[in-house]
Amino acid sequence: MLYALPVQNQRLSNHFSKAPQFLLFESETGTKQLIETTLDRDERHTSCGKKNALLTLLQQHHVQAVVVRNIGESMLRHLFASEMAVFSSPALNDLDQFTERSLTPVTSMSYARPSINKAKSACEGHSGCGHQGSCCHKPAPVTKLKPSTLEKLQRVLKIHR
Repeated sequence: MLYALPVQNQRLSNHFSKAPQFLLFESETGTKQLIETTLDRDERHTSCGKKNALLTLLQQHHVQAVVVRNIGESMLRHLFASEMAVFSSPALNDLDQFTERSLTPVTSMSYARPSINKAKSACEGHSGCGHQGSCCHKPAPVTKLKPSTLEKLQRVLKIHR
């Protein structure tokens, strides 16, 4: 089986999608190959298209399974949808310590970490819009009033609560 391990500073990366390199490990032959992600620094910090580009890179190398420490909901969803096997691994300070015996299958979205930026992001959802020019997914406007403003409105409108 061909595994892809996210690598940062010659160690197993703590976050799958942010890894600058991937170590491809063929379990039958023991061969290893280090590949760079094709994403430049700016693209690495945006979500639009990044996950698809990373998934495409892995598919081009015929990866059958990925090894993760931490992974976000969206990327895990993409991996499951592509029917790629996902395994979790303990921390590895030396990639030569990697063995298949230390892997645990990830079979549920409950393993994923929720995105802290999801509520702030204007690009979540991608309802087939194609993102022509600018993103069509705008964050909802804030409609909550300050308590002092609410009190003033209640007095002016003579609303008693």
